[in-house]
Amino acid sequence: MIEVTDLTKVFGSGDHRTVVLDSLTFTVDSGEILAVVGPSGAGKSTLAHCLNLLERPTSGSVVVDGTDLTSADTRGLRIARRRIGTVFQSSSLLERRTAAENVALPLQYLGVTKAESAARVSELLSRVGLTDRAGHYPYQLSGGQRQRVGIARALALRPSVLLSDEATSGLDPDTTSSVVALLRELRDDLNLAIVFITHEMDTVLTVADSVARLDAGSIVERGRLVELLTDHSSSLGAELRPRRADAEPVAGQRVWNVVYDSLVVPSDWIGRLGLELGDPVSILGASVQVVGGVTVGSVTLGVADAVSARVRAALARFGLSGHMAQENLSVAVA
Repeated sequence: MIEVTDLTKVFGSGDHRTVVLDSLTFTVDSGEILAVVGPSGAGKSTLAHCLNLLERPTSGSVVVDGTDLTSADTRGLRIARRRIGTVFQSSSLLERRTAAENVALPLQYLGVTKAESAARVSELLSRVGLTDRAGHYPYQLSGGQRQRVGIARALALRPSVLLSDEATSGLDPDTTSSVVALLRELRDDLNLAIVFITHEMDTVLTVADSVARLDAGSIVERGRLVELLTDHSSSLGAELRPRRADAEPVAGQRVWNVVYDSLVVPSDWIGRLGLELGDPVSILGASVQVVGGVTVGSVTLGVADAVSARVRAALARFGLSGHMAQENLSVAVA
């Protein structure tokens, strides 16, 4: 578990004082993945540096499994920092060391015997699926393989917290999916608390249990992923929902944007909606998927003018909410 309380980071002083992180407070439990998202300049990179104490916070605390890293002296910090493994954006592997030698680095710094180190490295490379790449150098590995080596190295000292700092940035979709699947597997197997810092909203949907949005150094919204996605009043939930281009409505229809905002929505709701309205509806576009066993997303419908007044009430009976698209209040008959 990692507990962050009133974490503040200020650069400069006086007229040149800049508050980059402003009193951040959050907890990530063991077995939980918290995704931290936000625009460029929001403070995500500074947060990552403060969580693993590469950058000393100005005030506040970072507590891992009951140990306050921010109050530790130099020696105590070296020991406490082992509790946090970090996976960086570019994997940060040493080019003149093989995959196995890169994974072994933290163990060497700790003074682990060669036999113990070799056994641990073999175990970790097996866990990330790279046993057959142990003797390969970084330039001989794909981007996804390099990140897997980086993950193995981050786990070398058996941390309880894993910090992923833009670890999937720049990877192709298939490679991103494999890295995300590995992180979730490690979370489950090792009961890790994972802080996943990213700007990729699509990735959040496949990796996170909860999400926090960082903006101008403050957490402006936070919640469980499914709850955010099923809350049509949540701006973060709306930002997380994938969007696709919609088809044009036919003449005489009005456009309705419908959002899943209930944990239980009948799978045949579109057909039942048409029956209740007494007029078939058209599907103009949809971005729907299952997250944590719950269907989430949005659907764009074309509904006949004559029955549009009854749509909102009918949707509510199926656990959905909707609004008429203002730019398409009515489609003129050709």
